[in-house]
Amino acid sequence: MKIENTEVSGFKAAIRGMRNPMNSWSLSDTDINQDNTKFIFGIKDNELAKKLIKSGKDHRKFLRLIHISVDLTLPRYIWTELDTYKVSTVRMSCSTMHKLGSEPLLPSDFQDDKILDSTLYHINELAKRYRDKKEVSVLRDMKQILPEGFLQKATFDMSYETAMAIYFGRKNHRMTEWTQEICPWIESLPMMKEWLSIQ
Repeated sequence: MKIENTEVSGFKAAIRGMRNPMNSWSLSDTDINQDNTKFIFGIKDNELAKKLIKSGKDHRKFLRLIHISVDLTLPRYIWTELDTYKVSTVRMSCSTMHKLGSEPLLPSDFQDDKILDSTLYHINELAKRYRDKKEVSVLRDMKQILPEGFLQKATFDMSYETAMAIYFGRKNHRMTEWTQEICPWIESLPMMKEWLSIQ
């Protein structure tokens, strides 16, 4: 599995938004220059953010304005679990409908290189047939026997609120993809480790 091309955006709007209820924009002390190349979260803004986070979901709406875009290459069994957190998310996947069978699959196309030799052979035989004849029934057969360990890439977008829900729901999960890969990555996002610690 891979986690690549992480981009975080929306801090500027989130800070403005969290100060709207009390019209306290003049107290903002975050340093963001015009082209967004410099960002230093201010002490006063962070104090307010932590207070709102601690007050619960109704008060921490500003987290929904901070977005994470990332390329995730995950086994299909993790993608199905990630769907649990499908709140204001966008997923644009590499397509098995269009690309499965376009080239032979290798063990490296599966999580931990785990696939039965017989299954890999069978899928690749079907793929050859599909490339030759373009029969939809053959594509359907490939999709039906594709193991859950198949690594599928997608560009994924979610808010900080959703990332926090994922973190707390999965930080002690039995699957190491969550505990050793995804949750540590979430912790590494700007301000996230500190904000997670006040929950």
